[in-house]
Amino acid sequence: MADIVQYKLERMVDELEDLEQRGLFNRREIAEIVKQRRKYEYRLKRPCPLKQDFIAYIEYETQLDALRRLRKKSVARELKKQGNKNVKKSKSDLAGLIRIMDIYELA
Repeated sequence: MADIVQYKLERMVDELEDLEQRGLFNRREIAEIVKQRRKYEYRLKRPCPLKQDFIAYIEYETQLDALRRLRKKSVARELKKQGNKNVKKSKSDLAGLIRIMDIYELA
């Protein structure tokens, strides 16, 4: 069970590094994201996960994605003030939505 959870967390490394490089989250916030995701992943790997476990994880990821979008708008506004008008999409833009869809499929 621990191997599966660790594997899922390792697959998130690129996304989390992207969030830090773009200035959307700092190291401490990313550590907290990993801690929360680990907690939810272990809950889903129990022999009989509860419906509430899935709902709580989806709610957490939805709120996290909303915060990411809000911070991305703020960073984009700052870049426009500096003269850079293009904000490219990256891996972290879709990763949250894909994770939410995966949780729904598991449920």
